[in-house]
Amino acid sequence: MRRLTWSSLIILILSVCRFEDAEGCSCTMSHPQTQFCQSDWVAVVRIKKFVEISDHEAAYKFKLHRIFKATPKAEHALKQHLMLWTPSMDSLCGRVNMEPGETWVVGGRMNGPKPHISLCNLAMRWSEVTGRQRKGFRQFYNHGCVCHILYTQWWNKGAVFNSTGGKGCLWESAPGPSDCQERYGICMMGPAGCSWVPSVAYKKCVVKHQRDREQQLAREP
Repeated sequence: MRRLTWSSLIILILSVCRFEDAEGCSCTMSHPQTQFCQSDWVAVVRIKKFVEISDHEAAYKFKLHRIFKATPKAEHALKQHLMLWTPSMDSLCGRVNMEPGETWVVGGRMNGPKPHISLCNLAMRWSEVTGRQRKGFRQFYNHGCVCHILYTQWWNKGAVFNSTGGKGCLWESAPGPSDCQERYGICMMGPAGCSWVPSVAYKKCVVKHQRDREQQLAREP
C-alpha cells in the first residue's frame, strides 16, 4: 500500500474544502454547465458602472452583448432595464467584483422583475472563457441539462458513479482532471447515459494532466 505523501495529504485537504468563502458567504462547487442550467438567464455583458442603491442592495449597469438563455421575464428585464442587481454585503454573497469596461458572461435568477446575481452564480470574464466553454454556452450546455454534474472526491468516484444511474458526469477533485473537466468538459446524454463529450481540447488537457501527475509522483520520495 502506498504511503500518503505530504503533497497527497495537502491535495486531500484542499479537495475536501473546495468552496467559495467570503466573510460568511459559502458556495458549493458548481460546474459552468450546472450554473448555466440552473440560471433563469445567461448573458454576455460589458460592465459600465457599479451603483450602491441602498444599505442592502447594489446594481451593475451594463451594455448587453448577447443572451444565451432567458425566461420571457428575464429577457424583458435584461433588454429594458440594463441593470443587474446584487446584495451590497459580501456576507449575503453579494457583489461579484466586476470592473467597468470588463466583459463578462453572467447568469442568475429573477427576483420579482429584477435579474439578480451573487457570488454563487455564474460569472466569468469573457476573455478567460475557453472556446469549448463558448460552444457550451451557445448550444451544448442547454442540451446537457438533463444530466447532472457531480463534484466528486477522487477516492469516492466509483461509488458515486454507480449511484448516478447513468444520469450524471463526475467532476473529479484533485488529483483527478478537475481543471480539464471544468474548462473543456461538456456532459451530455448518449445511448449509454450521461458522459463527458470527447473533444480534441479535452483529450489534450487530460493527457497533459496525466503526464504532469506522473512526473510529480516520480519526484516524490
